[in-house]
Amino acid sequence: MGRHKTIDRDTLLDAAETVVLRDGAGNLTFEAVAKEAKVSKGGVLYAFANKDTLIDAMLSRVVANYDSAVEAFLAARDDSPRTRIQAHIEASRNEDAEVITRAVALMASFVRAPAFQAETAIFYKDLFAVCDTSSLAGRRLRLALLATEGAFALRGFRFYDFSEQEWQDIHDDIIDILLG
Repeated sequence: MGRHKTIDRDTLLDAAETVVLRDGAGNLTFEAVAKEAKVSKGGVLYAFANKDTLIDAMLSRVVANYDSAVEAFLAARDDSPRTRIQAHIEASRNEDAEVITRAVALMASFVRAPAFQAETAIFYKDLFAVCDTSSLAGRRLRLALLATEGAFALRGFRFYDFSEQEWQDIHDDIIDILLG
């Protein structure tokens, strides 16, 4: 008996991402992913039971690097509201421009999906909850978070082409001015 060819989930996720970024989320089908990955539709179905599972895996992969960066930052420091917001700022700072652009495009493509919307709302609710806005320090944390998200969106949607130095300077300013 011959060896069965294995289908790599990351290859399929790369193909699905390519389809969404090139053709739009409305054209994400198992047929399109299979064609892009040069595998059978059955191979895609074997790896992902349905389209929701595929989309969930795509979005999970987008946030995995962010989660790892935040966890590493927090593991080396105290667990305070300031540290949590700074971990978010540092994760944003260290994302590659192309990764940010792909992440924003994918998130924008699926923002109408109720499950994705709910998960994203919970993420931000939890993040903003660490900002005690009854104090000046808490309001500065909230502004630091908003500034970071604004820079991330501007870069991700390619509304402004930050140089790498500008990107680092912006994050330094957020930390120095708002968290310092």
